[in-house]
Order: sequence, then structure tokens, then C-alpha cells
Amino acid sequence: MKLAYLLNTFPHRGLYPADRANALLPALKTSDYIIFVPSTNTSLLNYLEKRHMKTCAFNNNAHLLEELKSFNPDCMIHDSGNSEKDLIRRIKSLNCPLIHFDDHGDGGTLADLVFQALYENPKDLSKEHFVYGLTGYIPSQTILPKNNNTTQDPPHIVVAFPHEDPENLTYRTLRHLVQLHIPLQISVLVDEHYKHDILDLKRFALTRKSIKIISTSEPTTIITTSDIVITSGSYMPFLVAQFQIPCIILCAHEEEVNYAFPQEGHGFANLGLGRKIKQSYLQNAVMEIILHDNRRKAYIHKQKNFDFTANLVEVAELIEQTIANKKAEEEIAR
Repeated sequence: MKLAYLLNTFPHRGLYPADRANALLPALKTSDYIIFVPSTNTSLLNYLEKRHMKTCAFNNNAHLLEELKSFNPDCMIHDSGNSEKDLIRRIKSLNCPLIHFDDHGDGGTLADLVFQALYENPKDLSKEHFVYGLTGYIPSQTILPKNNNTTQDPPHIVVAFPHEDPENLTYRTLRHLVQLHIPLQISVLVDEHYKHDILDLKRFALTRKSIKIISTSEPTTIITTSDIVITSGSYMPFLVAQFQIPCIILCAHEEEVNYAFPQEGHGFANLGLGRKIKQSYLQNAVMEIILHDNRRKAYIHKQKNFDFTANLVEVAELIEQTIANKKAEEEIAR
């Protein structure tokens, strides 16, 4: 099977879609693939190159269509955010199955199958080709839940907003946390893509030895040591839920406010749009988890309901079934 994989990432979401592709391609048992990436997304291209994944950088939609026609795929996966109907209509002329991930755009209605892990509470459940829910989140590594029987003394808070962090919620959160005059361990995680001045964060660390500013591309190693995680509302909550750690959500983008997974009913304290958050709201959420053991355990208990281990197999099977159905339809049409 020749597979075309359209991939793009966004400053507030991080590089998780690349990890999803890295896990999914072997499961689909195809080595004949090309990952098509906008030429402007140099961080994603570099990330894929380090993982020795075959890429093609395109300059615009016309260039993309030209490259797709030349490759002539048997199937196409679109994990590039919200799609436009016009582009997807032109891609459909290649007459191959279209599989989309996390697509709230008009083009998703033209796809053969859409996995919506970043789902809102769907108003229209009659869209039979949409798979709403956790299925579309494929873990990029095996994770063991943290033993959450007791909170450390002092409690350890990890602040981890992915990628560029356009609203600089990392700085805003740390500024609010240092005003809590209680003993805390605070680990602030940033990676090479963080677009703000890291020295502003390090100045806080000079005031307290218990604050650490950690540059890492592997947040899991630090998150697993935490008692509370503060992060954004896209893919990071899925990662935290695997560890079963109480998590406070500060949405990094307006679209995240409506996502149905990182909410109270699933074990998250969602405080809404991060750039509008009041210091007292964040501090109260932190103190509630620290002081009220029943509250903390309730968050953990809700997260224990989620099991992502079968998602990769289920996604691969659904994609293969969609491809087989498409072929059967073409045979009938002939």
C-alpha cells in the first residue's frame, strides 16, 4: 500500500501528531509512504528527520497536489488540523480513501473516516464516519501509572505547556505559583521550541531553590514524579491521564475551551482560557488538590477509567476496514 500522510503541527499543541504517525505507520505495515509537511514548519521537518521518516516539504496547496499526483497513493491520512472543503475535494480526485485526525474543518465531511480525539460534545451524532472519543489518541510510549497513595512533602507541581507556548502560559503560571506562600517543589518544563525568554523563568528560580527550570524534550520523565500537573487542553491531558495524576487545565487557545476530554468529569480541573485566568482561581485550584485528599483521589479515580492501550490496534483495523470497503465499492461500481 502506498500511503500519503499529510502532517502539520501548531504552536500551542506540540509535536504529538508526529508521534502518532510514528506509531501508526508500522501498525499499517507499509514502508511505501511519504509524509507531506508544509515547508514553513521547520521544527516538524527536523523532528521527522531525526526519526528517519520519509518527508516531502511542499510550498502551497498547488505544490502539494502536484506531489500527491506524482506519488499516486492508495490511501491518504490527513493530520494537519482543520481542513478546507476545496482542498479536500481536489484531493478526492485522486480516488483513494481519506482518513482524517482531529479535523473540525469543512473538509472533514468529505473524508471516509475521521478520528476526533480533540472532540467537542458532538451535536450531530448522525455523522457515521466520525469516531468521537479517545480512540484517536495513540500513546507514543508505554506508561505505567504513578503510585498516588500519598502527596510528597512538599508537594511537587509540574508546569508543562507544549511547544512554542504562544500565550506564555508557562511564565503566567509560575508567576502565580510563587505568590503561594507555602512549601512547594515546582518544575517548569520547556523545550527547544519555547519562543519566549527563558531567563525570565530563571529569575524566579533565583528567588527559590525549590523552583527548577528544566529544558527537556522528554516531559514524561519529570511528569511521573509530580503530584499536580498544570498544562494546556489539547494532547497533554491524554498523556497525564495515563499517569493518573491530578491535572489543572489552562487552555492555550479558544478552541481548547470546548474540548470534552479535559473536563471535571474525566478527572481534570479545567479553569478555562489561560490568558484570562485570575491568580486566585489558579491558586485555589492548587490548594484544593493539596489540602483535600478526597478531592485529589476523586481526580485520580476518574482518570483510572481510561485505557488507551488498545487504541493503536483499533485505529489500524478501522483504517484497513475503510480501505477494504472503498475497494469493494469501486468493484461494485465497475
